[in-house]
Amino acid sequence: MLKTYLKKISDTATRGDAREESYYSTLKDLLDLYCNSIGKKNIHITSQPKKTEAGNPDFRVWDGKQHITGYIEAKDPVVDNLDRIEETDQLKRYLHTFPNLILTNFLEFRLYRNGILTNKVISGRPFILHKLKTTPPAEKEHELLQLFEKFFSFSIPIDNSHSSCISRQNTSRISDGVSGTPFSSDGRLTLFSSRIASNPWKAR
Repeated sequence: MLKTYLKKISDTATRGDAREESYYSTLKDLLDLYCNSIGKKNIHITSQPKKTEAGNPDFRVWDGKQHITGYIEAKDPVVDNLDRIEETDQLKRYLHTFPNLILTNFLEFRLYRNGILTNKVISGRPFILHKLKTTPPAEKEHELLQLFEKFFSFSIPIDNSHSSCISRQNTSRISDGVSGTPFSSDGRLTLFSSRIASNPWKAR
C-alpha cells in the first residue's frame, strides 16, 4: 500500500511540473484504499471542499450524510519542514477550530486531536525524493496505519439547524459515542469558535 503510494508521489514529483494539488488524487487513493481494507465503506473524502468558517482545508472526510470525521491540510512535498507550518496563522486557526486534523506534505503525516499533536510519522524521506530524484523507501508503514486508524475512529454529527453557535449546555461530549451537533449541514464548524479547554473532545 505505502510503496505504491510513494511511487505515485515520486512519479508526479519527477515530472517537474507538479503543484500541490497535483498530489491530491494520490493521497485520496491511499486513504480510500485504507478505508476499504478495514471495511469502512461509508467514508467520503472530498478534495478542495467548500469553505468552512475557519478557512479552506484541502480535504474533508465524512460519511456523506450526517457525520464528519475530520479535515486534512496538505502542503507541497517541497515543504520539508512542517514545524514552520505549525506556526502559521492558517494552521493555528485550523488547530483551534477542528478537533481532528491531519497536516501532511504527502511524506510526513501529523495528527492533531483538540489542537494537540498526538501522532507524527515520516513515511518517506523528502531528501531522497527531491535531491536523489527517486522513490523514497517506505518507512514506518505500521505507524502510519495506526495514525490513520486514530483519525478515522473520530466522528462528529453535522448540525442540520444551521445554528451559528451551540451552547455547552446543549452539547454532549464524545466518550464511547458521539452526540451534539457542532457542524452545520454545509460542513462549517459552529462550536469551536473558541477553544473549550476545560472539557476537551475525546475520540470515540
